[in-house]
Amino acid sequence: MKRVLFLLVVAFVAMSASAQITWNTKGGIGLAHCWGDAEGLSGHFVGKIGAGIEKPLTSNWSLMPSLEVAWKGAEEKFSDKGFEYKSTLDLQVPVVAAYRVNINDDWNCALKAGPYLAYAISGKIKGGYEGESFDEDFFSSNDEGPSGRRFDAGLDFGVDFEYHRFVFGVEYELGFISIQKKFEDIGSIRNAAFYATVGFKF
Repeated sequence: MKRVLFLLVVAFVAMSASAQITWNTKGGIGLAHCWGDAEGLSGHFVGKIGAGIEKPLTSNWSLMPSLEVAWKGAEEKFSDKGFEYKSTLDLQVPVVAAYRVNINDDWNCALKAGPYLAYAISGKIKGGYEGESFDEDFFSSNDEGPSGRRFDAGLDFGVDFEYHRFVFGVEYELGFISIQKKFEDIGSIRNAAFYATVGFKF
């Protein structure tokens, strides 16, 4: 999957050479959580930043690939004495199709949906219990193998409201691959995250 992600980045750069594209940047904050066999895990606040391009296909349809850095993960509270915190920093490439609707002379609305591929650059497990604390690499290897899986893939849904060159949006990402590797035989834990974003089109 690393090769697929690399090819997507190359395609993103090649497409950006087209004269019919526009650039955009965005950043946002949101709430990440996990789903699947994730009982006891709760969400935590995260953020994302990224840059992308828009390639018009018709008067209403566009293709919008982007390159993003996003924080994800979840929190699990054991008791009042301690907690465990799982957090990953992902490099991801969403490729969404957008359908744009004109609201009035100043505002447009774009409905977006498409797949994404992601690779976790780093990941941490932090916590403490009865006076002891730990801070470990989520992807470190031991006798049982690495705890976490770096690759992720899923779907990205969103709505953008465009005011001239400014873009205000909401996005939801739903991962389909379990990020837990060591204990996958007893269940799978998948990423999910909601973001509110602000961007600018060049």
